[in-house]
Amino acid sequence: MAIASLIKNFVNLIYPLHCASCKKPLDPENDSAICGHCIGLIKPNPSPYCIYCGRSVDTAGCACDDCLKNKPAFSKAYSACLYEGALKELILQFKYGGKLTLSDGLSCLISDFLYNNPDILEGIDMVTFVPIGADRMIKRGFNQSKILAKHLSDSYGIPMVDCIEKTASTKNQNELSRQDRLSNLKGAFRAKSVVNLTGLTILIVDDVMTTGATLNECAIALSRAGAARVRCLTLARGL
Repeated sequence: MAIASLIKNFVNLIYPLHCASCKKPLDPENDSAICGHCIGLIKPNPSPYCIYCGRSVDTAGCACDDCLKNKPAFSKAYSACLYEGALKELILQFKYGGKLTLSDGLSCLISDFLYNNPDILEGIDMVTFVPIGADRMIKRGFNQSKILAKHLSDSYGIPMVDCIEKTASTKNQNELSRQDRLSNLKGAFRAKSVVNLTGLTILIVDDVMTTGATLNECAIALSRAGAARVRCLTLARGL
């Protein structure tokens, strides 16, 4: 450990570490790539939550207006933090800037949320993740949701299975209006035949949830393949 620490300090003299958000210098021992100040700026998703989609609502035990109109295919969704400010910047750098060093720090935010909400993982048989299209995979080189799901799987000893595939090329959700987001992904996913999903309770992991359209379509695909229940967990919730 002492040798590893010396190496870290030496490398930092040549290539100083900086916070991915505010760019201030980091301690050589900081493995999260995020300074304490910026972590402190990240806002948790305030409870109480909608009983279906996990959006912050005024009254506990209630559903939000959107879920009252259209009940989602998943049984419950949860989001750790709000997609704004420092966290939004960090996720964009992780997702589009290829800063994979942020994965540990971002995963810790999910772990902290799970520590305070342990019921999320009760009865979960399998962890999976939202897939991305082949063209985006080639361009990006990785799937950020798979990385977050792998961290969760390793931390809690729940098997992770790549069991959803995207079958249609679609527009980026962040380029569309709310109404267009809801229709853009209709029928764009299906469950793979890699494992028998019958009767399983599955947790889908993603980085950001806004309208919930992506997670809803993935949940539909898993349910059609026999999954008994589908829960969703995202790092952040769009406002």
